[in-house]
Amino acid sequence: MQPDWPGGKYFSPGMAGSRSGGLLAATWAAMVTMGRDGYLERARGIFDTAFAMQDVVRSHAKLRIFGHPTFCFAFTSDDFDIYHVNDHMKQRGWRFNGLQYPDGLHFCVTGPQLRDGLVDDFATDLDDAVTYARSQGDAPPVSAAIYGGVPGGLTPEADTFLREVVVGLLDEFQTVPLQD
Repeated sequence: MQPDWPGGKYFSPGMAGSRSGGLLAATWAAMVTMGRDGYLERARGIFDTAFAMQDVVRSHAKLRIFGHPTFCFAFTSDDFDIYHVNDHMKQRGWRFNGLQYPDGLHFCVTGPQLRDGLVDDFATDLDDAVTYARSQGDAPPVSAAIYGGVPGGLTPEADTFLREVVVGLLDEFQTVPLQD
């Protein structure tokens, strides 16, 4: 359990987190189908696309990328509410995941993003989204809700409550029925 994770309150009953056995089987099948060369070609395309999208974000003086990302990147703004960017991008068909502490958006480039013109579309849509966000002032964004978020941040009381509830849930998930 990680109550202070910037992405929200998160717990998982196993080491694999949200990775199911089905995903592992699908990955194995893809590897067998694509082979090493196909896999490397796909990976190269994913990294190239992700780095090009990050360059688009960096081209905006009012946006800042967190850390030194690879295919999954996150960004924020110190000048306007980043969730307004999310609101606008959502209308254009983009789906970002929200972060908190600090507020931000993250995007993971995968196979479906490997299409001609995607980076150009992203650049155009992000330009428009930044313009929109800057025009919103103090207006509350629509997409301010965060997975597992606690308004105002994680207080000691909320942390204690979450730990007690989540430990109980994990105990239930891990319980093995007794046989007669």
